[in-house]
Amino acid sequence: MNEMNETDLRMIENMLKKQEELNSAIMKEFGLTTISKEQIDLATLDEIGEFTHELKGDWCWWKKSQKPVDRNKTLEELVDVFHFVLIYELLYGKRTYLLDDLEYNVENPRNYMPVVQMDIAYGIASTLTRILNLVDGRLMYLLALSEHLGFCLEEVYAAYMRKNAINMERLKNGY
Repeated sequence: MNEMNETDLRMIENMLKKQEELNSAIMKEFGLTTISKEQIDLATLDEIGEFTHELKGDWCWWKKSQKPVDRNKTLEELVDVFHFVLIYELLYGKRTYLLDDLEYNVENPRNYMPVVQMDIAYGIASTLTRILNLVDGRLMYLLALSEHLGFCLEEVYAAYMRKNAINMERLKNGY
């Protein structure tokens, strides 16, 4: 991953802002005052499962009729993982991205790339579930992992914004 620039930082900041708006609306709709780490971890794990299901064409050896991996569907499922990693960041992360000098306070996903590459050596399953073991840095780890999997920040951002708008609409319509 290249060094983050101002545009990258603003995309991350905007994703966090949109997630905070959606999360607040959901909490209000359901009368929630908090969401536990356990709930977020379970939701994240569920979305990781859906993401890996979209990758099944690459790893399913026992099924002749398995469809090949669809990059767009895979990205959609990856973005669902982002939704819950962003919620975790908002509720339990360091929230350094909220400081005025964003450029100096957001950790660079590039710093996580060597860790991701090392984790990938143990397999995608352990790499994805490692997110749940991170007390802090989940967002930066997921950004680095996304880049390693071939999804640039611009793609993730565009897909995230589309899905966030869908989720807001679903909430308004009683989903």
